[in-house]
Amino acid sequence: MRSMLTATLALSLCSVAALRADSLPNLTVLLSVEGKTSPAALSELKNELNDIMKETGRKLDLRLRNQAAPSETFEDVVIVKLKGMCKMERLIPFMDERGPLAWTHSTNGEILPFAEVACDRVANAVASALWGEERKQADKFLGRAIGRVLAHELYHILGKTHEHNEDGSLAKESISAKQLISDKRITFDVRDLNRMAP
Repeated sequence: MRSMLTATLALSLCSVAALRADSLPNLTVLLSVEGKTSPAALSELKNELNDIMKETGRKLDLRLRNQAAPSETFEDVVIVKLKGMCKMERLIPFMDERGPLAWTHSTNGEILPFAEVACDRVANAVASALWGEERKQADKFLGRAIGRVLAHELYHILGKTHEHNEDGSLAKESISAKQLISDKRITFDVRDLNRMAP
């Protein structure tokens, strides 16, 4: 009797998980690319962002803006402009490239579903953090960094908040160059996920 109950409970939990997966809202992120890009950077950006955002309770559809049909409709959409060079063409950082790595747009304090990523500044940060053999995969590390920067902006957009988290999550105000490329996974904490909940 007990094993039958356990099996029934397990089946029920599987059914709930399947139902939850089917009912998750879709989030489409359309990338508008301004300058040169690297296929390796775009591929890693997509992998990193998918990995980070899967905990938010949304299905992520990330693609280039020109891949969206003019008549296509979306459940929830964010437009992201990748500004500058999204390709590691130089590995010596320029010390004068200060300022935000990305930002969201807002009107009258209300955050809009539009963000911009300053690829040149991200590339500069990546170049300052790469060592030795890592330099051979510079574009991959750039894609990872852009994915993490973009996830931070999606936190603001989905959470409809200008606030940052003071702890070590992706929602904190600043992330070091080393953290942007680290193999150690960076995620959102429970408070961040609650803010972004659909």
